[in-house]
Amino acid sequence: EKSEYSLEQATDLYSKKLNENSDSDDLVAVLKSVEESNQVESLSNNDKLDLLNTIVESVPEEVAQQYQNEKLNEISEALSDESNVNSEGPVTIELSDGSSVDLSSTDEVDYSNSSSIQARGITSTQMGLFWHGPKDYGSRLYTAWVKLKSLGVTVATLKLGNHYSVGDYGLKMRYCSVAGTKGTVYSSVDASCDVTDSKAEKVNYDMNAVGNYKLTGAVTNGYVSLTSSLKLTKLNKTSKYARVYSQYTYRD
Repeated sequence: EKSEYSLEQATDLYSKKLNENSDSDDLVAVLKSVEESNQVESLSNNDKLDLLNTIVESVPEEVAQQYQNEKLNEISEALSDESNVNSEGPVTIELSDGSSVDLSSTDEVDYSNSSSIQARGITSTQMGLFWHGPKDYGSRLYTAWVKLKSLGVTVATLKLGNHYSVGDYGLKMRYCSVAGTKGTVYSSVDASCDVTDSKAEKVNYDMNAVGNYKLTGAVTNGYVSLTSSLKLTKLNKTSKYARVYSQYTYRD
């Protein structure tokens, strides 16, 4: 009978491959082999994250820091890559340690002020980070989703919501929100956002919000920032709609 794979066995196997002389390339290679292991896949989500934590802790602190910095640079590059940012469908990027980043967004009628249960229950389609299309007059909500995953487990979800209005005045950003941003026991997230430009009153003007996220944990540690841009490309006051070009970019 096949014995069940345990966290102890995994920890023993993978931690032994690293020591005080290991560098960040060694660490990345071990983490990638863990991501590719079918046996590790059978562990519970908590055990998986526990294993990753122990592996990162088995190298000297400065090596772990170098790995964390390199990983955040990779995440930043993924978020500033034109082909990812301009994708109309959700994108998944694999990082060199085998972990991944999911990028998507939603744009929907903003029911946050509505008490109607029916309204709040509406789920909208996940799209890529880039949208261009007609928006009827009224309140809308455009949200970016960035999910950081290790071993298939979502370690952190970063969200930036833009609550905006469309009308004869063009576009107006009412407020931004980081609601729905969450970490795990292994990776906590502190998040805040600011509206840096709240109006796009003429065609080709845009408005912006910035979300800042501080991640603390062994597998992901450091800062990520997202900038939204909503550009007015057409305003039809007769038919009461605007065309809006929305996207997110990463800013250091």
